[in-house]
Amino acid sequence: MRILVIEDDPVLADGLAVGLRLNGYTVDAVETCADAIAAIAAGAYDAIILDLMLPDGSGLDLLADVRQAGNRTPVLMLTALDETQDRILRARCRRR
Repeated sequence: MRILVIEDDPVLADGLAVGLRLNGYTVDAVETCADAIAAIAAGAYDAIILDLMLPDGSGLDLLADVRQAGNRTPVLMLTALDETQDRILRARCRRR
């Protein structure tokens, strides 16, 4: 199984990648929306782990673009946002 990790925190990205590799997964890790778009265009993934706050854009916007392009790869989203208002805002953004 091939997994794409999109995470700009190098410690967290490395921890995820190492843990997944130790469990037999093939992992590519990128830090930006631009790199994620290039990685997704270059090959198929079985799953994506996506940070919502990236240095060059929103993970939700990236996901919307990926879905609009017809890609239905399962996505697990990560976020440091924990306020109720943040979760409501994010839920509303998904409905667009």
